[in-house]
Amino acid sequence: MIDTVATSAGRRLQFAADLEREFSSGEIVFPTSMQAAVKIRRALDEEDASTATVARIINLEPLLSVKMLRMANSVFFNTSGSEVTDVHRALMRVGINNARILALAVIGDQMATATEFAPVWRLAEQLWRHTLDVASLAYAIALQLDGVSPDTALLAGMVHDIGQFFLLARVHAYPELLQEQDEMSEFILSWQKEVGQRVLQSLGTPELIVHALDEQESPSGMWPPNKLSDVIYLANSAAGTPNPFSTLSLEMQITMRQEAFAGVDRSIVNQLLDEARVQRAAALSMLTA
Repeated sequence: MIDTVATSAGRRLQFAADLEREFSSGEIVFPTSMQAAVKIRRALDEEDASTATVARIINLEPLLSVKMLRMANSVFFNTSGSEVTDVHRALMRVGINNARILALAVIGDQMATATEFAPVWRLAEQLWRHTLDVASLAYAIALQLDGVSPDTALLAGMVHDIGQFFLLARVHAYPELLQEQDEMSEFILSWQKEVGQRVLQSLGTPELIVHALDEQESPSGMWPPNKLSDVIYLANSAAGTPNPFSTLSLEMQITMRQEAFAGVDRSIVNQLLDEARVQRAAALSMLTA
């Protein structure tokens, strides 16, 4: 028993050490959805594609989205000092040609590393579906509120579990961990928040989004919600596609949501979410068209 525990602890320490080296190097590359990558490449190659259409498709790829924001907010492009926090405005600032160059670099890296997801493809696909669900709900919820940009909510939803994607893309390098599914899930759950924050910061993600995702599990309880973190919390709690690593049942999620907004009439919260679910279909269709 002691040997088993020691071996498990050794695997975790090795994984943690490897993560630290990668962050220190500044080179962060990982795949999310190859289907999204193909759509982005095609959209950028369309000469008559509108900015809105290209921005919508870029939103499907979290890594490209945050790198696009970093480019748009760089000193070279942000001459006014005004930070943009959504892909559409970022694309308008940098232009299609620069976006094409950036996308080719990001997608090329993903194409080269796509096989890394092979051992955990089912988990990755379920996590991807969950991500789309939360992002579309966050967008639909924000549409009904003041103070939260729907486009920013969409991007935050797309990257809210980016730490889990990052960790999944590296599990193939630890065959013993792959054979211990419970241990792997526990490791990902224990590291997801810290890794997610490091990834977002390394990519130059706007602080508004980084801060909101740091607080996404700690709702303010204020109503109506006027914080991005509350929108992501509500979208996560109402998503129909579960996160494959979540240990919470649907009943537990509902109970926690009720406790988080205990000072608000339950019917008011439910009405907001019901209306968002109706609008979610249109947002999801927009994302995956």
